[in-house]
Amino acid sequence: MSLRTKMIASVFSLLLLAAWENHKEAETMHKAVPIASAHIVQTMHVKHEVRGKEVFVECIVNNFSFKKGARHKKDGEGHIDVYLNGQKVNEVFTAAFVVKGLPAGKHTVRLELVHNDSTKYGVSHEFEVNIP
Repeated sequence: MSLRTKMIASVFSLLLLAAWENHKEAETMHKAVPIASAHIVQTMHVKHEVRGKEVFVECIVNNFSFKKGARHKKDGEGHIDVYLNGQKVNEVFTAAFVVKGLPAGKHTVRLELVHNDSTKYGVSHEFEVNIP
């Protein structure tokens, strides 16, 4: 299976997983759950692959929906801020994305999960890449 096919399959799988999680959340919404116990601890698992001058990134975030645009702060919604060598370079609103055009050398990539209003969840992942 080609790498492109694997990436497409991975993205499709993430979309199915997100849809299933939303379906499960909809089912549990009918149950009486105290609001005080509704706080969910976010976790983020990251896979990455370097291809030439690009880094393909895939993030799995539990109980989370990526939302684009100015919105009010809501737990379980937001986006990822992407930092390269300590400088913010992008905001991404999808679980899988590509960091393009990196110069040759060693780079540190940090991903931070943030709310819709750009306040931080306190969840991040950092990794190093070496661009040939």
